[in-house]
Amino acid sequence: MSAPRFHVTYRITPDDPRPIEAHAKDICIEETVEIPEDCVPKGHWEAGIVGRIESITPRGGSPGDYDVNISYRTDIANDAIPNLLNVLFGNISIRRGIKIVDIQLTPDQLKAFGGPRFGIAGIRRDLKVHGRPLATTAIKPLGLHARELARLCGGYSLGGLDVIKDDHGLIDQHFHPFEERVARIQEAINAANARTGRVTHYYPMIAGRFDQVEAQMAFARAQGCYGVLIPPLLIGPDTGFHLARKYGLAVMTHPTFTGTHFHDPRHGMTPAMLLGRLFRIFGADISVFPNAGGRFTFTGQECHDLAAAMRGELGGLKPGFPSPAGGMTIEKVGAMVDSYGEDTALLIGGALLKYSPDPEVSARAFLTALEAAAAGKARP
Repeated sequence: MSAPRFHVTYRITPDDPRPIEAHAKDICIEETVEIPEDCVPKGHWEAGIVGRIESITPRGGSPGDYDVNISYRTDIANDAIPNLLNVLFGNISIRRGIKIVDIQLTPDQLKAFGGPRFGIAGIRRDLKVHGRPLATTAIKPLGLHARELARLCGGYSLGGLDVIKDDHGLIDQHFHPFEERVARIQEAINAANARTGRVTHYYPMIAGRFDQVEAQMAFARAQGCYGVLIPPLLIGPDTGFHLARKYGLAVMTHPTFTGTHFHDPRHGMTPAMLLGRLFRIFGADISVFPNAGGRFTFTGQECHDLAAAMRGELGGLKPGFPSPAGGMTIEKVGAMVDSYGEDTALLIGGALLKYSPDPEVSARAFLTALEAAAAGKARP
C-alpha cells in the first residue's frame, strides 16, 4: 500500500534555459533526498520518497511561468510544524523564482495539526458578540509606563471594544516589564468589564528567549488573559502554537518578519498560504495582516484570498477571523465591512489615539461606525 501524500503547487519562473521539467525535478529532489539525481537509490523512486511531479501547467498571460504541483509523502513531514515547513520550502527558499501558491494537506495531517482551538464561533460565544465584525485595537505606543497603557486599555474596554492586543513591539522592556504590564492591563479590563457588563478580551504579546516564552504564557493564563499574540516567525511557529494550546489560550498571530515571502511576486509564499492557511492549520484563531490601502503593500486580491483561507472549508478545521490592519481609520470602517463581511476582526491602532485623547471616546466612535456599517445604516 502506497503512503499517503500531500500536495504543494509551486509557481516557477525558470532562471535558466533548461526545460520546466528539470526545474520541477530539482524541487522534488532538493526538498527530500538532496543528492544528485543519479545517486538516488532506485527503491527511493519506487517508494515515493522523492517528491513526485503531479502536473505542470503553463500560466496563461504570464509567459515563462508555470504552476507545478508536487506531492510528498506525509511521513516525511511526520505531523511536525518544523518538518512540514522544511519540506514545503526548505532549501528551495534560497533559490529564486519559486513561489508557493497552494498547499493541500491530507485529512489526517489537518487533524494532527488541529487548527484553531476556539475559532470564530468560540470567540463570538465568549465575547457574546454576534452579527457584526469584532472591534479590535493594538496598544500603542512603545515606551509608555504600564500604568498609562492600562489607562488606555481601561478606556478602550469602557468604550466597547471587543479585543485589545499588545502592539508587537511591546515585549519585556525595562520601562514596562511583561508581568507588570500584563497584570495592570488585565486588571483595568476586568474593572471595565465589571462596570459595563460587556466582555473585552486581552491578548498580550509573547516574545523573548526560549526560557521566557513559556513563563509568559503561564503568567498570561494566571492573570486571566483570554489569548495571546504570537509572532510565529520570531519565536518559532511550533513553540508559540504548542504553548498556547498547552495553556488553553486563544491565538492571534502577527505577521512581523514574514515580509520577505511577499515582496517579490515570483518568490516566497502568497499571504493566503502563509498568514492564512498555514497559520490557521497550526492554530491561529485570529490572523492579523496588512490591509490593502494602508501603509503596507498587499493588494486587495491578496487580502481577500487570505480572508478566504482563514474562513473557508478546510477538512473540518474551525474557521478563524482574518484581521485586516495597518493604517486603518474609523473613516474606513464602512468600506472594510463591505469588503470583508461580518466574520472579521477589524483592527484600528494608532488612528484611535489620533481621533481623541480619551480612549473611551475613540472606542465608542469605532464601535458606533462598526455597528452602523454592519446594520447598513448611514455611516459617519
